[in-house]
Amino acid sequence: MGWAATYGGANSDRAHSIQQTTDGGYIVAGDTRSFGAGEGDAWVLKLGASGTVEWQKAYGGVNWDAAESIHEASDGGYIVAGWTQSFSAGRTTWILKLRPDGTVEWQKTYKWDDSNEARSLHKTTDGGYVVASVTSSAEGENDVWVLKLRPDGAVEWQKTYGGNKSDIANCIQQTRDGGYIVAGMTESFGAGVYDFWVLKLRSDGAVEWQKSYGGGVDDWAICIKQTHDGGYIVAGWTNSFGTGEETAEEDAWVLKLRANGTVQWQKLYGKKGYLCTASSIFQTRDGGYILAGSAGYFNTETFDVEDLDLWVLKLKYDGTVEWEKTYGGVGDERVEYLQQTGDGGYIVAGWTSSFGSGQEDIWVLKLRPDGSINPSCNFIIGNAGISGRNSHAIILDTNAGVRDSNTSPQESLAVVQETTVLARFSVR
Repeated sequence: MGWAATYGGANSDRAHSIQQTTDGGYIVAGDTRSFGAGEGDAWVLKLGASGTVEWQKAYGGVNWDAAESIHEASDGGYIVAGWTQSFSAGRTTWILKLRPDGTVEWQKTYKWDDSNEARSLHKTTDGGYVVASVTSSAEGENDVWVLKLRPDGAVEWQKTYGGNKSDIANCIQQTRDGGYIVAGMTESFGAGVYDFWVLKLRSDGAVEWQKSYGGGVDDWAICIKQTHDGGYIVAGWTNSFGTGEETAEEDAWVLKLRANGTVQWQKLYGKKGYLCTASSIFQTRDGGYILAGSAGYFNTETFDVEDLDLWVLKLKYDGTVEWEKTYGGVGDERVEYLQQTGDGGYIVAGWTSSFGSGQEDIWVLKLRPDGSINPSCNFIIGNAGISGRNSHAIILDTNAGVRDSNTSPQESLAVVQETTVLARFSVR
């Protein structure tokens, strides 16, 4: 079954994370400016298998609050990671444990340095959680901050990783050996302004290996997953290689790493005159990969991106393109997360300014295995005409400093509000 639906109100509403739940439905997390108690609230929607809303709640205070990552917990509830400006001075990492009906079981803030925010959370085999955050000093420099939490949110261990410039984490996952893999960007190490940065951590947070991958300009890693063979697949975008090497255009960039961080293959996905980014990647059951991002025409005179569409590519095991499709309307669409679903299709979440009720609405697409939805849909499904090309990253061992940090969790007091959005189906 394929369907597409928007969820939102009169203002800006965005999805940052989606997961299929054990009942065959979906849990979506993001932020809303249309509903809630403050300037912006974290927003969680539980959807049925057909995209209808089972429950929906906004969580927040008087200032800005947002959810960046959500997972179903082992007890059938949900764990949410993001940031709050309502319950601490400055932007602060915020974790909420929800019951299966969305009511709050516990909620805590974690503060280190002047400002920090959770970018990614993964549940661990011991029933706890690991969180990757970005922490910033008053001087504007960033470090990667990783917290290992017990099931009740207490801190088991916490460490920062970085150099004397800006270093950022975007994704974390527990690996099959009980350790962790982290991906983001480094300005402290590597060959360019920002390079892809991958750290393999042991179960106690000690560094097993760390490497940067890049060229002479900016390269941003957004997502990493362990693969069936024990290696890793990393996705993001690059200005160093490909069609945009001498302009501000960007190409999506995917690296297949071996278990020790060496490169098995690396490919660019882009087109001259287009800006192409990758936000999420997932290994499929056939050994290939599904990659999602955004693609739009880049106007070199105005330096604006025009008609940005949601973009999905099905890759074979070696990175060659099996199929690729764009989905969009007259406005802009962006994708934040996707995964393969139990029926062999895909669930994709992001936001759209072409459809819905307001400035930007959450957009969720349930794709069939071939990327199709329904010929009668009221948005355009096309092809950007993009294939994979080899790239040539410079690979460097890095030497980030690792130090223990010392945050103590503080209770937060989010106001929980029922919201009233209805799914607006483009096609079912």
